[in-house]
Amino acid sequence: MRGTILLAMALALGATGAAAAEEREFTAGDGTRFVLPVVDGLPGRAESDRAVFEKAGFDTDTTALTLTDRFSFVFKGGERPLRLRVEDVTLVPPMLLVEAAVPGDLADAGFRRSRFELSAPPCPIARGESCSAWMFGPQEFRLYRATLIYADGSTETLLQAEPFAMAGFIARLGDRIPTRPPEAAQTAQNP
Repeated sequence: MRGTILLAMALALGATGAAAAEEREFTAGDGTRFVLPVVDGLPGRAESDRAVFEKAGFDTDTTALTLTDRFSFVFKGGERPLRLRVEDVTLVPPMLLVEAAVPGDLADAGFRRSRFELSAPPCPIARGESCSAWMFGPQEFRLYRATLIYADGSTETLLQAEPFAMAGFIARLGDRIPTRPPEAAQTAQNP
């Protein structure tokens, strides 16, 4: 009987050890490689001891032909950065989307955690426009780099991947999407 119990325990421990977390590697436009866990077939959240890149997404306005990037971060342990910077690193060169001071009065996100949500300025949807160039490429993930700057001068970087499928959206807009020569492209981030 004791042998059967020990065998069952060994099998259970072996099965637990064999069920390693699945991960996926991503490569930014500049060649930077990073790994994220895979959760339900999608990239998991980038996380450090002090922060979680909780959410990245965007809203589109098909009347104005713009997109607005949105982000949320959770800061752990009661510590929050002074500033936060988010770049799109899908292509080269990286594109600054938003940089902002982190306010002192953040929304509560559970025990000794706070949440910070921010949006980038609207970006024109146009071929040749640097802030929306990722929409027209063959990649299946949009890649972000968040840089958190703390009061003690330290920084940390969180790299996040988000799946997207823009081909149907682009096809639906069709000829309404303007084409701008790269030298003429102006964005709210880089006037």
